[in-house]
Amino acid sequence: MSRENVERLRALYAELARGNFRGSGDLLAADVVYEPFSDGRRAYRGPEAVANYMREFLAQWSDFRIEAREFAEMGEAVLVTERQRGRGKSSGVETEMTFYATWIFRGGQVVRVRWNSDRDSALEVAKELQVRHPQISE
Repeated sequence: MSRENVERLRALYAELARGNFRGSGDLLAADVVYEPFSDGRRAYRGPEAVANYMREFLAQWSDFRIEAREFAEMGEAVLVTERQRGRGKSSGVETEMTFYATWIFRGGQVVRVRWNSDRDSALEVAKELQVRHPQISE
């Protein structure tokens, strides 16, 4: 089902590129673990915690968007190369960075997602998460 998972993420990233961050709720499993690059690698658990984190994060930006550059299927994982752009609400400073998001699926829903700043680390995370979660399958 990894092809279907890529298509799910393509639809999500199409919305993120427009600045719409409200559409991921049905994609997240009830037990999702969400690990953004920021916050000292703090993990958020469950869709409500993810939504709260995103509201707080997006409140810092006057404009923020994420564009997918590449999708790589890796068994139960999908590695997305993404370009994040934003303008700080207080500073007005524009920023643009590349990140690598590793999405782990179970039954068509995301059970874990983690961001890294370099591709090699993201590939290692994808392998590690699949080993730690061998029960994850479609």
